[in-house]
Amino acid sequence: MRLYLLCGVFLIGLHSAAIAAHPKVQHSERKLNTLDPVSLQEVAAQELRYRLPSYIVPTHYKLYLETQVHTGNRSYSGSVDIHLDIRQQAKTIYVHQRGLRITSNELYASNPNTNLTFLETLRYTEDAEREFAVFAIRRALAPASYVLHLDFEGELRVDDDGFYLSSYLDANGTRKYVASTQFQAISARAAFPCLDEPALKATVELGIKHHPSYKAVSNMPIFAEAGDLDGNVVTYFETTPRMSIYLLAFLVSDFLYTENEAAAQRVYARPNAINQTLYALEAGVRIMDALDEHIGLPYRSYMPKVDQVALTQFSAGAMENWGLCKYREEVLLFEPGVTTYRAQTTITTIIAHEYVHQWFGNVITNEWWSYLWLNEGFATLYEFLGADMAYPERQYRDLFNVQVVQRVLITDAAESTRPMTFSRGATFNAILSLFDNVAYSKGGSVLQMFRLLLPDAAWRQMLRTYVQGNEFGTVNTDNFVAALTEAFDGVVSLPEGTDVERFVHSWVNQAGYPVLEVRRSYRGEIILSQDRFYSNKIVNNDFTVWVIPYTMMEQGDAQDALLEWQWMTSKAVRVPSSTPNDEWILVNVNQTGFYRVNYDPSNWYMLIQTLLEDTAAIPMHSRAQLIDDSFHLARSNRLDLEIALELLGYVRHEREYPPWEAANRVLGYFHGRMRGQPDYILYELFVDTLIGDVFVTLDITTVAPDERLLEKYLRQVISSWACRMEIESCLTATRDALEREVFDAEPVHPDVSAVVYCYGLRTAPTVAFQYLFGKLLGSDNRGERQLLINALGCANDTEQLSSYLLAAIGGELQVNFNAEERLSILQSVLSSRQGVDALIEFLTENYTYVVSLLGPNALANLVQSIATSTNTLDEEQMLIALLEQLNSVLPASVSASARTTASINLAWPSTREGLLLRYFLERYNFQPVQSDTVLQHDA
Repeated sequence: MRLYLLCGVFLIGLHSAAIAAHPKVQHSERKLNTLDPVSLQEVAAQELRYRLPSYIVPTHYKLYLETQVHTGNRSYSGSVDIHLDIRQQAKTIYVHQRGLRITSNELYASNPNTNLTFLETLRYTEDAEREFAVFAIRRALAPASYVLHLDFEGELRVDDDGFYLSSYLDANGTRKYVASTQFQAISARAAFPCLDEPALKATVELGIKHHPSYKAVSNMPIFAEAGDLDGNVVTYFETTPRMSIYLLAFLVSDFLYTENEAAAQRVYARPNAINQTLYALEAGVRIMDALDEHIGLPYRSYMPKVDQVALTQFSAGAMENWGLCKYREEVLLFEPGVTTYRAQTTITTIIAHEYVHQWFGNVITNEWWSYLWLNEGFATLYEFLGADMAYPERQYRDLFNVQVVQRVLITDAAESTRPMTFSRGATFNAILSLFDNVAYSKGGSVLQMFRLLLPDAAWRQMLRTYVQGNEFGTVNTDNFVAALTEAFDGVVSLPEGTDVERFVHSWVNQAGYPVLEVRRSYRGEIILSQDRFYSNKIVNNDFTVWVIPYTMMEQGDAQDALLEWQWMTSKAVRVPSSTPNDEWILVNVNQTGFYRVNYDPSNWYMLIQTLLEDTAAIPMHSRAQLIDDSFHLARSNRLDLEIALELLGYVRHEREYPPWEAANRVLGYFHGRMRGQPDYILYELFVDTLIGDVFVTLDITTVAPDERLLEKYLRQVISSWACRMEIESCLTATRDALEREVFDAEPVHPDVSAVVYCYGLRTAPTVAFQYLFGKLLGSDNRGERQLLINALGCANDTEQLSSYLLAAIGGELQVNFNAEERLSILQSVLSSRQGVDALIEFLTENYTYVVSLLGPNALANLVQSIATSTNTLDEEQMLIALLEQLNSVLPASVSASARTTASINLAWPSTREGLLLRYFLERYNFQPVQSDTVLQHDA
């Protein structure tokens, strides 16, 4: 599953594609995040209460459902034959169910010839807390095969979970209804009674009765369709391979599809969006072909087809159901002339993510949710590698470090982070909380480190060994270690006393990650030491030790030279060095290892000098790493902030996106702290200096036909900062481009639309705002709608912002916003201080409507965002007045947290970090490039 951030991007163009996160995940993770040993023991004991007994094993389901979803009717009924292997004498059968009504049951004995013998109708009780139906048997069952037949009734859910109801408006404005599924992690039980744990794999035979105007689609191809006497149709599907029940999926709708018959792939969408499916079909075919060749185990040796479905309502973002992948519309549909390059990147990488799951997650599945990283880590790594193999000219793999590794290095530095292998229990929220950055981004980053230790051919052989050795089964860390051990044999030389198991476990069973301290004696030695890296402190008594692989590059080394892997297995070690004292060394080249690296000041300054004089002498991904590492090392007091700032200064010579994206995050952090301060102008001059040399080379409103993907990313980062710093030529160019679309019907290219629309509005006439708002109301493209929502939030006119915010709580008849879009509108104005002020005024008068429409959590999150943007005493007073107004609806803890956040922000200028930054800015006479036309600020 690819979880996707539902809320809007606040600062247009200043952030890369959003890290995936589900709102429910974030909520539950805050409650359950603990590594206390006593708490973990309690969690383990509680988990056993919610787990099925091991003596009951399902082997096959024969499932039948009847739905009238075409009318919008939520009621449905069904029956299921659960074939069970009872492995010890038993008087009780446990079956999962959530919110269903079991109307009848029958238990049968099954002999080897598949003949059934009726035994009895069972008494049962419901355990709602543990979501069990517990069937009591009059006479104990001997170990054998049995069939439990259940008839049941249910209602389609309305929370995008289980078997749920959604809808869309067709081309005529008529509401059409859809029945769809989302079972991961434990919601198959909400659709029909089953044994809902990932290790309990079984085959599934499915039939669905529905209106003939609708079609049903599921994991497998259709076996037969038969008309019923009542005028309805029953669609029967071929039996699935042995699989985890959460991977079962079906859809009942009037959707249409496009097809590549030779590749056995289809893409389904609502009829009025079917013309937006062609790219997803093309990308799906190319990515599957690439993965088939790379893994060497063709997909169609396991499954006969794969379909993709674009849904208007889908909480997960995307889901890898075997043979039937589902997506939110905005991460699958592509409309030429409308969809941006960033959206196309998201579409391509998410398809790759779900397709690699067909092997890693479906053919083999995590044994329990504690091993989720074995599913999601591979998918996160290959969403970039798979996309890159399908479209090598786009260089998708060059996005991995800055969009995955560096981001999770930030979150995984918290004291509350968890190990990769970890369980919080077996309840819905406990399991859902594991779908986090550790499972996804850290899992992918650590697997990338393992991958790069091996030659490509050896890694690919490891993949085949791992999958083939466990196919149609489940896996844990031991299975992965076994396959990696075989791959390492004779290829990778581990240090004495260390085996693959110890190496792997040091990364997957321990929380956090290390910082590798590299201290040169300048007398022929290097002292290496490791310590767990925390974002907010230095810990010298932490005895955690990782088995760290590292490479070392010396000044003057060729970048294509094959570097030797070396190993760090203790807290500290002295190693000989022949590097001349006046030349630098670079460790963890291209950030292949999942850790940070710190150097002694002399080595840092030699690296800085080379970056200033000969930028390309240091590899591109290492340049991005040096920016990211130095900033976070400085923030944790492991490095002098001045060194990090001087290193950042080199980016005025940088022309590649990855280092600039790392710099972008640093500049964004300091901008958030400096805005509103008396000497903010010094920071503006600093940013102007850094971007100036690059900015003058860019045409920020047009796109060349042969432009590289990474050039588009670079332009958006630089032009966003130029306009944000109110450089006149940037504001003028974006305004002119926006006005050409408004008045001359000359469309803005989608790849520059985010910056043009956002910053063009700052100086364009009111009619431009009205035009974009009308464009939003007239669009049925989810991706374009979100871009326009974000852009409109960039306006700095008070009346425009007030009207826009009021539109977010307008009724269904006034605007066609769904609940997520309403929240996105409120969030979008946070991109400027004028917007924050407008939001405060809006919430003061309309908070009751926000709570009723979007819920109390939405209000709490908005208040916390306002607090984060509070930097001055006047702003603090506005926040306090708002909190007092919301006193009756806002939890005391939220109000206290907001006050604390604002207090920390106001105190920042007098902190060590704040003082050092101001000292640095005052000492250096930053000068923009000599071009008044380009870098003139508004008066």
